[in-house]
Amino acid sequence: MTSTEILALLLKTTLASSAAVALALILRRPLRRWLGASAAYLLWLLLPATLLAVLLPAPRVAAVPMRVSEVAVQVGQAVVAGPAEIAHWPLWLCCAWLAGGLLMAVHLYRQQRSFQRGLGRLSQRDDGLWQAQAVAGLPAAMGLLRPRIVLPAGFEQRYLPIEQQLVLLHERVHLQRGDIAINALLALLQCLYWFNPLLLFALRCCREDQELSCDERVIAQMSGARRSYGEAMLKTGLAASPLPVGCHWQNHHPLKERIAMLKRPVPGRKQWCAMLVLSLGLSSAFGYTAWAAQPGKAVSTSSSTSTSTSSSSSTSTTTGKGTVYATFVEATLEGTRQRFELQQSAGTPFSFSASSDKGVQWAAEFTLQPAADGMLTLKGTLKANGDLISSPTLLIKPDVAAGIEVSTADGRSTWALELRSIALAAGDPAIVSAGSGKAEQVTLPNAGRMPPPSYPRAAIDSGTSGKVVLRIAVDAEGRATDVVVAEAHPKGVFEEVSIAAARQWRFTPAMKDGKPVAGLIRVPISFDMDEEEMHYTETQSRS
Repeated sequence: MTSTEILALLLKTTLASSAAVALALILRRPLRRWLGASAAYLLWLLLPATLLAVLLPAPRVAAVPMRVSEVAVQVGQAVVAGPAEIAHWPLWLCCAWLAGGLLMAVHLYRQQRSFQRGLGRLSQRDDGLWQAQAVAGLPAAMGLLRPRIVLPAGFEQRYLPIEQQLVLLHERVHLQRGDIAINALLALLQCLYWFNPLLLFALRCCREDQELSCDERVIAQMSGARRSYGEAMLKTGLAASPLPVGCHWQNHHPLKERIAMLKRPVPGRKQWCAMLVLSLGLSSAFGYTAWAAQPGKAVSTSSSTSTSTSSSSSTSTTTGKGTVYATFVEATLEGTRQRFELQQSAGTPFSFSASSDKGVQWAAEFTLQPAADGMLTLKGTLKANGDLISSPTLLIKPDVAAGIEVSTADGRSTWALELRSIALAAGDPAIVSAGSGKAEQVTLPNAGRMPPPSYPRAAIDSGTSGKVVLRIAVDAEGRATDVVVAEAHPKGVFEEVSIAAARQWRFTPAMKDGKPVAGLIRVPISFDMDEEEMHYTETQSRS
């Protein structure tokens, strides 16, 4: 995973987690008054549910594939380009994030060690509990791998028997619910998102709700001991050092709020059922919303795909409810220009991709919708190697081209698109072969993998320009079986390199009645030294 991908994932999870904890912070107090402290604690399921949702693969959407109608490749004299300037800021940001996470981890580890050292020597009692030499912050439940309850020095002298029973019940509830493991996960989130103050504040609120919920469980089991439980709380010493992985009494403990909660009635069975349904429903709904809000991953609706050096394409007709639009796309990538013809219903995504010679895989996905005053809204996403580069929203007129140009962060690859859409009248054919007078599903051979011919050295030295027109027979597998020079100007200069290149080309074969058939294709190639480039364009004809 590259540094850019790490930053994108970090940003996505940060935004999702911030939205989740913001909702939890808004609802926790009203929910606590209505359904009790345990409902507020269960509400924090929003956070892991949302994080897991955005880490799942993006939803798959049906995308309309396309066919290549014309390919024009730009070549010329070899030019040695200087090294591309690479943007280093994503790497530096990743290093800063890692450094901050490590510093936070060291800070939490020192807090943990400080608390443990402050306990003095621990000795195991006959009842399986552990006795410390200190008092502050105890009793406590601690130990991620070997959970145990640690009691303060003079535990029997400090608390009455009923108070001892209540305090131990409180710590056992922590162990039964796995609150130590939950606090370990909160500490991990604190390390990963150390830069997000909203999340850090929310994690502290979550631990407060954890204690209030534990108190509620204790009172539910011993409802007649509220006064004794409150007195036990007042006798407990607060620790100066936090315990990140554990459950203890710390210096900013919500003691006043905990004692006030003892006056509230314990939730009944109906309230318990309501809090479970509400918390699980909110977590599931919010998690699904976060997952569905991700940019969809396009899935081709066609089973046949032809491969070229710059894109994967296929022929497809999409029908559906609403207006059907024809979209014409001209894509230029590092000198390679492609033209695509697509048809799709309003609101149906269509996608296409291109691979540059510099190893950059471009992907585009657009959705067309009618707008007011006869305008069209074109929304899309443009990605390079899976990274989102741009999310344009264009308001265009029908049959008027709109241009988009995007580059990678390091500037080494640029993709220019020109899109034009028109509404089709009812009954218009989907794709009609050139020269055909009827709307039959027949396609001619299309340009496939067509690396350009090399410019002859003698022509480069003499500055000679010219043109060659090839007549190529294409079999049902897309191979060039016969290459004939139909025209050549000047003669004897460019024919050999043109034929040699054409024999390496692969084409999308002609299609008739859904099956590939042999066909003919004419390819004019222009060698132009005046512009230091050569263009060849494809003209299709059916045998």
